[in-house]
Amino acid sequence: MKIAVINDLSGMGRCSLTASIPILNTLGHTVYPVPTAVLSNQTGYDKYTFFDFTPHLKEYVGVWKDMGVKFDCVYSGFLSNAEQGEIILDLYENCGAPGARLVIDPVMGDDGVMYDTFDDRLCDEVKKLAATADIITPNLTEACMLAGVGYDEFIGGLTEENFYDAHYALAEKCAAVCKGGRAVITGVTRNEGLRYVYNFAVSAEGGFFTKNRMYGGHYSGTGDITASIITGCLMSGRKLSESVGTAADFVEAAVRYSFHHDVDKNDGVDFEKFLPMLITAE
Repeated sequence: MKIAVINDLSGMGRCSLTASIPILNTLGHTVYPVPTAVLSNQTGYDKYTFFDFTPHLKEYVGVWKDMGVKFDCVYSGFLSNAEQGEIILDLYENCGAPGARLVIDPVMGDDGVMYDTFDDRLCDEVKKLAATADIITPNLTEACMLAGVGYDEFIGGLTEENFYDAHYALAEKCAAVCKGGRAVITGVTRNEGLRYVYNFAVSAEGGFFTKNRMYGGHYSGTGDITASIITGCLMSGRKLSESVGTAADFVEAAVRYSFHHDVDKNDGVDFEKFLPMLITAE
């Protein structure tokens, strides 16, 4: 399958395009990267350069339109400028093959706050993309932003039973704003000990969750890895439940290894050595 992957390119910190390309290639797909911004380092580092690619983006994808290139999937993550939303939709509408899927990882914020590089206008464009998608993969902060509910409701005071009920209800609200009716809330943790990480999914298959061991806190790029594996597995014809399970187990293995080998969290997880897991799963 041909997949156009729209995301930033960060020179340091395994994330975004540098994570998506090898994962999707391993799953048997051809990747056409579209950089939305070029960074020396991902933004978790103390210092980084940030170059917005918007002035070149129309010309970049315009060549593909002129050549008549058709994609089986358009998968979008980080945007650096509100103008990019229309460019992405235009690419999907003009270069999407019959039945092409639109996957949106609605990057807007984390830990209850909007990212520093975002503003309300850019978030509104991401929400428009999410509404047209076949599937969306927000983190908890982004799910709350999409559903219009308070983040604080989910970070404390939930009982064991309410924890699951609340996140399923949130996933259902996210699925309702997505054209395809499928949503996966990724990387959910509980305050009590941070021992496990969950993914909550809702689709026509019903609702389900994954639960995996957590090691050492948050690592750069795990959301990109999760969304990329889900996208690649779905485009290989696998069910959503199997796709999410494969992503969760892969991330757990890579994070466990990185934790035990003292990999800096800003550098991202040492995931490349686990790519054979995806070949076996395929």
